[in-house]
Amino acid sequence: MKYSLKIMVMLFMVVLTGATIGTYIGVNPMWVIGILLVTALAPRQLGIATVTLVDLARPAGNNPGAGGGIKSEILLIPEESINWAAFPDRTLNDSTIASLPLKVGKYMKRFYMTDDVIEPGQKKIKGGNVDSGGWEISLKGFHPGWGDAVMAWIASYGYAFKGCVIIRNCADGKKYLIGEPCNVVHIDDIQSKWGSSVEKEKGHEITFVSKQSKPIAIFTGAIVYDPTSASW
Repeated sequence: MKYSLKIMVMLFMVVLTGATIGTYIGVNPMWVIGILLVTALAPRQLGIATVTLVDLARPAGNNPGAGGGIKSEILLIPEESINWAAFPDRTLNDSTIASLPLKVGKYMKRFYMTDDVIEPGQKKIKGGNVDSGGWEISLKGFHPGWGDAVMAWIASYGYAFKGCVIIRNCADGKKYLIGEPCNVVHIDDIQSKWGSSVEKEKGHEITFVSKQSKPIAIFTGAIVYDPTSASW
């Protein structure tokens, strides 16, 4: 009903405006009304970027959809260490970020997670209408033990960490970036388990989450380690 009323009001205004303009400039008002109607009713998508749809072929290999192979390195970058003013735009159809600019004297911090339980994921978030929405990207993994270092880390950063996360995957050698300007990664959940027997997990299941405007990015930039940090 509201939509019909809007159409009627629009048509009335078009006829009134066309008749006024046509009379004033000495042209048949019906010509002017016709032009205005075409202009008013023509479909348009102002402000929407045009993207050309491309073919998406089957990935190469005998078993391209198999899981596993998640022997990965996790790097955390606090938001205060990032030079957000220099954060680059995405390239290659909005899928790739070529660098992560850091402030002077700042580095990416390694975060150990047991290899075979690292589980990245992403899902599309529905918005209130077709012009809204985003992506929820998560990284879940397990850090073993209840040692002093991990307990201190949880106490200090369990709530406080906000920034970006890089996943360097062993299977394909690629790096992936979670987080973007104004939509950073935070720790969504920590579940600590004691393990009632030796075959059960003793440690901390930690889930990082970001809700952002674009999917997880392929990262082609350099990894900048802290030279004072011990390697493993």
